[in-house]
Amino acid sequence: MVRKIISQTPLSLPEVKEILEEREAKLNSIQLRVLEYTRKFSKVSADKAREMINELMDKFNLTREEAVQIVNICPTTIEELRSVLSGYKRLVSFLLFSEEKLNEIVEVVKKYLLQEKVK
Repeated sequence: MVRKIISQTPLSLPEVKEILEEREAKLNSIQLRVLEYTRKFSKVSADKAREMINELMDKFNLTREEAVQIVNICPTTIEELRSVLSGYKRLVSFLLFSEEKLNEIVEVVKKYLLQEKVK
């Protein structure tokens, strides 16, 4: 049977973790290793990850892919954020000229990390 990709959506680690945990009993060995990885490196819950992605996309006009990368790594300094976003050519001017925007993004990340610790 030929499989056809109908659509593609970037998912954050917490979202992948949530999907895999729902199907944990049916996972093969590779999927179990991915689940282990997501448990180890997810820094916020799936709900908080979705909220953060939406906020980053709405407030800072980032693409979903860029927002997902930020959620996956959760940079807490401007330097970390710069290295996360440095691979995106469309953001070069954004990175070079807007220290204030970068600081705002870092503050959004810190806010969600703090909410997660309070739980």
